[in-house]
Amino acid sequence: MKEIERDVNALFKYPNLYTPQVVISGLTEVSIPIVTMDEPNTISLAIWGLLPSSFNEDWELFQKLTNTLNIPTHKMDTEIWYHDSFLNRRCIVPVTGFFTSVLRNGEIYPYHVSRSNGEILYLAGIYTILDDGFLTCSLLTGPLEEVVIDYQNLVDYMPSIIDHEDKQEWLSGDISVEQAKALLRPPHRTDLAVRPIAKSLFNQDISYDSMLNSCEYPEN
Repeated sequence: MKEIERDVNALFKYPNLYTPQVVISGLTEVSIPIVTMDEPNTISLAIWGLLPSSFNEDWELFQKLTNTLNIPTHKMDTEIWYHDSFLNRRCIVPVTGFFTSVLRNGEIYPYHVSRSNGEILYLAGIYTILDDGFLTCSLLTGPLEEVVIDYQNLVDYMPSIIDHEDKQEWLSGDISVEQAKALLRPPHRTDLAVRPIAKSLFNQDISYDSMLNSCEYPEN
């Protein structure tokens, strides 16, 4: 928690509600830390999986209808219901990294993508504020960074990165839509490292501190 606070230069709004996790799965309702345009000096907790502000039914029901854990950046050009969030409710999601997968010889191999220096990585997101005050959020996805291309062949996109030096601009209400989109486009200045990790990542019932350690896979 302190590492995140130091990196983003902000304090958790509700520190007692935050529990660090080695792996965060979006398959069940879970809250993740975000820094918002509304409170750029505070780390808030948001339910992962964007909901419309006026939605008052179950998160699980909405995710069955339309998965909003991740939203492609190109959809921000449409007038779909979350377009307003891209204009007025952008956020960053501080993480240690994210996962990619490669299908090779009939088997899937997971990889962990992180900053080369091991420090906090900023992912781009949007959020909503529900009528009861809770926040919900989605990660934005876009084209692959060059270093990731060889480690992601199940899909052709990845979470969009915000460079540390662009955090303030991304969270500013004074930039245009085009300026915001430009901050999402690769290549980014953030140096990334990709390493293979154990297949136990795919077992959602298992989580242990060393599961993100590097392991070796056959190259062919």
